[in-house]
Amino acid sequence: MPPPQSLLERLAEGPVVGDGAMGTYLHELGHNIRRGPEALVLDDPEAVRRVHAAYLDAGAELLETDTYAANAPALEPQGLAGRVREINAAAVRLALEAAGRHAWVAGAIGPVPLAPHDEGWNEARVRSAYREQAQALCEAGVHALLLETFDDLHHLLLALAEARAAARDGTAILAQMVFADGRAACGVPAADVARRLIEAGANVVGANCGRGVQSVGQALDGLLAGSSGRAFVSVYPNAGYPERIGGRTVYLSTPAYLAAHAADWARRGVRLIGGCCGTTPESVRAIRQALAALRRVPAVSVGAPLPAAGRAVRIAAAANAAVPPSPGRFLGGLHGRLPAIAEIDPPPHLDWQPVLAGARSLLEAGCQAISLAENPLASIRMDNLFVGAAIRRETGGQVVCHVTCRDRNTLGLQSALLGAHAAGIEAVLAVTGDPTPRGGPSRSVSVYEITSLGLVRLLAGLNRGRNAAGRDLRGATAFSIGVAFNAGAADLDAEAARLRRKAAEGAAFAMTQPVFTADRGRAVLDSTRPSGLRVFLGFLPPVTLRLALYLHNEVPGIRLPEELLARLASFADEADQQRAALEHTAGLLDALAGEMDGVYLMAPGGRWKCLLPLLERVRALRGAG
Repeated sequence: MPPPQSLLERLAEGPVVGDGAMGTYLHELGHNIRRGPEALVLDDPEAVRRVHAAYLDAGAELLETDTYAANAPALEPQGLAGRVREINAAAVRLALEAAGRHAWVAGAIGPVPLAPHDEGWNEARVRSAYREQAQALCEAGVHALLLETFDDLHHLLLALAEARAAARDGTAILAQMVFADGRAACGVPAADVARRLIEAGANVVGANCGRGVQSVGQALDGLLAGSSGRAFVSVYPNAGYPERIGGRTVYLSTPAYLAAHAADWARRGVRLIGGCCGTTPESVRAIRQALAALRRVPAVSVGAPLPAAGRAVRIAAAANAAVPPSPGRFLGGLHGRLPAIAEIDPPPHLDWQPVLAGARSLLEAGCQAISLAENPLASIRMDNLFVGAAIRRETGGQVVCHVTCRDRNTLGLQSALLGAHAAGIEAVLAVTGDPTPRGGPSRSVSVYEITSLGLVRLLAGLNRGRNAAGRDLRGATAFSIGVAFNAGAADLDAEAARLRRKAAEGAAFAMTQPVFTADRGRAVLDSTRPSGLRVFLGFLPPVTLRLALYLHNEVPGIRLPEELLARLASFADEADQQRAALEHTAGLLDALAGEMDGVYLMAPGGRWKCLLPLLERVRALRGAG
């Protein structure tokens, strides 16, 4: 049986104390959470029950269910996707049993592990996952739904819509985001976040997780301004920023430190205060004691018109609206017919001077930019941004540096791109990157915090003078943002749809994987044309039979025509094979010259000199045009 009044009625009277962390506290107690804390509601329910009881004993008035990642996509790797309703129902039962009439129970819902700007995004599947979990929690009897730790506002709004639809009469909806420097991780100011969440049906809006007390405190002014008179505000900070000490992850903010800030937040108008990662029952007990003198404050009513502060929020939101993307300096400087990009890989060793000499020769032969891959096929190479900066400095020529999501997280990507801009690099090809092979002596792992679509969005933000958190860069980059197109894809329509999404996020040009027949080249050009991007069609002369067979059988997305393989196989001498391969590629250039925006020539196996006769053919086609 629930407490005698509703959660929203209690919030109107004064500050309410929430509970603390579930996952980190279970881990601290020594429980195995490798399958996720959510699995413990089935595997070790008594452990979860003890955590709820400890928080209740410490003074928590709102208990969260152990269901943060209890949605189908998150449970799928553990083989539990078919048990979503069972897990959520069991978690609610444990929390309700612990709460009795002494506390309310909120069903915790975290973000589905599918990002809106990933290439594999499926909004229908995401909505379905939120709907299934929210319905399961409501059917099991929660008093509130708590959406927490979201870093993308679009994602949270999807979850909020499904939560609102599943909620029963009297079920409160709480929505919290991660903030840094007063903005959500997606760059939206806190005040605007509050306004949009309230308009979508949230009764409580707030900040949780992040970098601890300071990060949620920086968001508080905006949350209070954006929600004043229309919703309550919540704060659930981490116990500081995590550190590694003695092989363990620890949170160093003391309960007393959290409690001191909690009292200040309550005086400013925050009505729900709990803890996120690293907090414990001792943290909650300290917060409860700090709020004891503030248990009852003047009652408030929620639902008043948006005050002047809210109107200021709308003005600020308009000022921060996205600026239409520009082509960037590289594309802006391209003139004439059939511009060519020639690729040369950075070296797998320290001797990079031959790459510089090759780049100089290719530029002198008539290409407009040098393409530099980043650790292609997940094999280690010298940093391509360093090599690109050296080429820019020594030759004055342009470079297109590939940047992969495989090798860096978002923090590292932004750091590298700021440095690239400072070094004069004006074109970037945003690629997800080939996955790192399992095993082997390097023991490397792929990062993939975002995919190429998210990287395009990040780059577009840098071009507008904002980092991923929306912070001012004191200037703006001027990258021409490029993306890859899989010319060998079995479904070109699906590939083209992804390309259009990248164009909508700010991409300005595309470079395709190589084509080996004129028909395929035309099909690729037809597929890419609706995107509105400038497309550099890819060509790679397979200069030996051995290389051709390797490309055909082992490189993803590349298939060579049987006639070309047979022709190369008819020559025993590699010089004859090379001549045949170059003739074949030159014939493709001739056939497609009148239909292409530009040419992307790839050096086979690092043999950049093979590109020189093809650049000569491109120069002749320019003159003929």
